[in-house]
Amino acid sequence: MKQAVAYYRVSTTRQGRSGLGLEAQQKAVRDYCALHEYALLKEVTEVKSTRKRRVGLFEGLDLCRRHRATLIVARLDRLGRDVEQIAGIVKSKVDIIVTDNPHANRFTIHILAAVAEEQRQRISEATKAALQAAKQRGVVLGKHGKVLSVVNRKAAQDFAHQLSPVLRRLERRGITSVRAISKELNRKGVPTFHEGGKWHPSTVHTLMNRLK
Repeated sequence: MKQAVAYYRVSTTRQGRSGLGLEAQQKAVRDYCALHEYALLKEVTEVKSTRKRRVGLFEGLDLCRRHRATLIVARLDRLGRDVEQIAGIVKSKVDIIVTDNPHANRFTIHILAAVAEEQRQRISEATKAALQAAKQRGVVLGKHGKVLSVVNRKAAQDFAHQLSPVLRRLERRGITSVRAISKELNRKGVPTFHEGGKWHPSTVHTLMNRLK
């Protein structure tokens, strides 16, 4: 049987303890391993890792090299948040599988990371520009200010449109109720707008309303 090492990453200690965000990653990886006959040597969970200090990831890669195993992650953003990170991991010559895009090869993974980074950069630049323009107009910015509300609404709208192809695929499979959609999104490990969150019928309803 083929061997694999699972790598999970959550953003905060609270998420690590509660399983918030972690359960979906575990289910995605374990289901993939069971379906494709991979034996899990170890499941490595990293909490609040930074770019410079990712002990869990290095442990997982080292295990893969020593046992000729495959590193399996639920989603690409769990592996790294920018192209430089992903490039370094790909160059490690460890076979990598991303369960929500299992047919991606090393080159494809690199390209997907580049596209994701570009999207994040555009959102960041648009947010900064909107806040700066508002500040120049004399608007007082704050956590609950109107400008931030508008910016957050725009980001949520963009996020909804990014997920619309996923919803269309689910609809073609007959998955149309908000409860069924939320269950399927959690099963696939699809991220919510707020990182580490879990899909609920209410959040799916809000998402669908943004697409109307």
